[in-house]
Amino acid sequence: MRAAIFDLDDTLYERVQFVQSGFAAVAQEVERRFGLPAPWILATLRRARVRGHEGRELQALCADHGLPDTLIPELVEVIRRHEPTLTLGSVASAVIAQMRADGWRVAILTNGLPATQRAKVEALGLEPRVDAVLYAEEHAPGGKPSRAAFDAALAAVGVPASSAVFIGDDLVRDIQGARAAGLFTVRVPASGTQRGEADADVIAMLEEVPAAAGRLVKGSGAHAA
Repeated sequence: MRAAIFDLDDTLYERVQFVQSGFAAVAQEVERRFGLPAPWILATLRRARVRGHEGRELQALCADHGLPDTLIPELVEVIRRHEPTLTLGSVASAVIAQMRADGWRVAILTNGLPATQRAKVEALGLEPRVDAVLYAEEHAPGGKPSRAAFDAALAAVGVPASSAVFIGDDLVRDIQGARAAGLFTVRVPASGTQRGEADADVIAMLEEVPAAAGRLVKGSGAHAA
């Protein structure tokens, strides 16, 4: 029995989808409460992100439209609690299907607020496609890279670490955390980035994961953890 455990954000789908969906929810909320047209609000948020204010788009929104800074925590909650519009790409869908067809047990282990991450999983239609979905913060304070989160995922798929591969984009939370827990690792570079550091056992694009994972587990006698 072999297992492939995937990170979610920026591994199976591009997190920017969730950000843009959240911006749309904020725009609707601001229109409802203040009468400002939602398209204006959405354009402000997108413009702020493009101009290098990533992570401070809500501050830019309030500054540009004369809204109080005290509104920002409420808008953060709008983003966290909205029902996102997300699409699972054809590559991710095909990779999951191929690995399950090849006899792998497939799971997802994701950081973030569990309620928010559950909404993402539901929007992407992932739960029926995999054997288990785990929300890391339910198993360890702060989630990954805590070993407890990876141990919970291994227990869910019923395989030892030596027969499991973790696939993720984050060098610390995903790769270093998984390696410390004894799993093989495949780092999937985030969209638009170079393959970068070689701290993972393999660095591969998502479509290369089934072959890369197969090579790693087949050679498990020389486990790299």
